Amino acid sequence: MKTPNRPPLAVLFLHGLLGSKQDWADVFRHLQKFPQIQPLAIDLPFHGENVNQGCLDFAEARTWLDQQIHTLIGSCPFWLVGYSLGGRIALDYTLSQRNPNQLGAILEGANLGLNSEEERQARWQNDLHWANRFQNEPLEQVLNDWYQQPVFAHLTAEQRINLIAKRKHNQGDKIAQMLQATSLAKQPFFEPSKGADFEKFLHFVIGERDQKFRQQAEKYQLSHRLIPHAGHNSHQENPQGFVQTLLEILLNIESQ
Repeated sequence: MKTPNRPPLAVLFLHGLLGSKQDWADVFRHLQKFPQIQPLAIDLPFHGENVNQGCLDFAEARTWLDQQIHTLIGSCPFWLVGYSLGGRIALDYTLSQRNPNQLGAILEGANLGLNSEEERQARWQNDLHWANRFQNEPLEQVLNDWYQQPVFAHLTAEQRINLIAKRKHNQGDKIAQMLQATSLAKQPFFEPSKGADFEKFLHFVIGERDQKFRQQAEKYQLSHRLIPHAGHNSHQENPQGFVQTLLEILLNIESQ
């Protein structure tokens, strides 16, 4: 229950690569029933309203996000919720920025990073390949191949078509810049450490059909929650289930 005279809890949502703050619309609609929470969303650099906002690396992304938090939330307590790229940015911010007002982060399909130079080099070459395609080829054509990657294997043909229609309004050159600036090859490897800030502040949520991130959770023994009837993008595939999980974490409202 909401405590009288207590302001709602600010929760800032960060979308993934190719997305926008509008991706959280269904989640926000479900959250309207819970005035204890004040949901906020922003477009990442090179996306949506911030398409002309530059970003060179994670350090710049962290600084930019900190400025957005100060503008939107000020010194009030808050949570971050991030999906995929947004989850990796939230992960980096939570463990690197040490904002005293942050209560935690909920990470959906977020990669912890790569812990070997060989893996980082391979990922960098892969991301350069995609960046070059986003930069130089018709966006719809690139997106058709992008959504054939293994992490999206659970999608139906109709879901792929809908995603491409939603994402084709991005600017390919801007996506290429963001892809290179925030490549997994450039992200620090955030190795789980029992009993430290990692477990205290981070909460992992994974679509039950997202085999890649279920394997990551198993490999690193991450405490996590599964979103039923969903794959990698669980907040869009099952927004009601996603919101229920958020409430369990944020407000300790358990399933009835």
